[in-house]
Amino acid sequence: MRIFAGKLVGGTLICWCLISSGGWGQTIKKRAELPKFNPAATQGIFFDNVFEQGLQGPRPANLGQAPAASQPQGAGAAQPMAASGSSSVSGGSAGGLHGWSKIISPTTIEDEIKAIKLATDQSVTTPTKFQGGDYRTVRRDFSILAMLFAIISEYDGDVRFKESSAAARDVFARTAANAKVGTSQVYNEAKQRRDQLADLLNGSKIEGERSEPKANWAEVAGRAPLMQRLESAFDGKIQPGTSNPSEFKANASELRQNAEIIAAIAEVLKQEGMEDAGDETYDEHCDSMKKAALDIVDAIKNNNQDAAAKAAGQVGQACSQCHESYRG
Repeated sequence: MRIFAGKLVGGTLICWCLISSGGWGQTIKKRAELPKFNPAATQGIFFDNVFEQGLQGPRPANLGQAPAASQPQGAGAAQPMAASGSSSVSGGSAGGLHGWSKIISPTTIEDEIKAIKLATDQSVTTPTKFQGGDYRTVRRDFSILAMLFAIISEYDGDVRFKESSAAARDVFARTAANAKVGTSQVYNEAKQRRDQLADLLNGSKIEGERSEPKANWAEVAGRAPLMQRLESAFDGKIQPGTSNPSEFKANASELRQNAEIIAAIAEVLKQEGMEDAGDETYDEHCDSMKKAALDIVDAIKNNNQDAAAKAAGQVGQACSQCHESYRG
């Protein structure tokens, strides 16, 4: 390319350039010809009209956003959560925070609390009736309430009453421990608990001293009242309800509730601080009872009366074997 001087016009220098095919020894190469396609050869590979045939459905909401950065693996990287079925139920712990969701459902917890509220309306009526023997019923029922609220405070899932659970656990446990006698003082305390329970079910909270979420099971409930509830569940509901197909079908809801209560009690009985907990043979009896009770729950889900009856027999066997060596 050669450049010839021009002239200044309006403050701008204008130059004239001449391009020569032989300038500076350069040559201009000829472009390759565009390829030719046979339409018949590409039929079915490409869309005839991409906007009518290829683009279908709504526009993606995240179109144009940068892809998320991958999480580096290492000591500080977040690890995936273990599958829910991997939690252990041995060693005095039900897994997770406690893995209670694998043993007792939120529905059973709430239904049991409501049932105890109705029972308390009958057992806490007058000082005379209370002193005449209803204090024993209150001790059993309030022990179960304390156990349920202790479970709620450690529950690994959504469950009602969680905000008040630790305080409720402590006040019902204290009244249950005092209800070994039917004095006027204990009656007045039980009456206060009865009213608090009604308020709680109506949406109020139970306020109290600061309570730890983790239960001190030695202070929650004694073994004797828990065994009373276990026996009433087994003798009054599980045995008759699994005895034949018609009873099984008619009482499925009550059967499930009582089977889950038995499983929960079996787990509580081997918690640290409970009487005989930690003894290998005792814990094995508790685990056998819990497994059999949960087998009843599975049989109810599968509408299998034969399996439920078999599991009920295993619950009874675990109870009998335990009672041969342990009492309380």
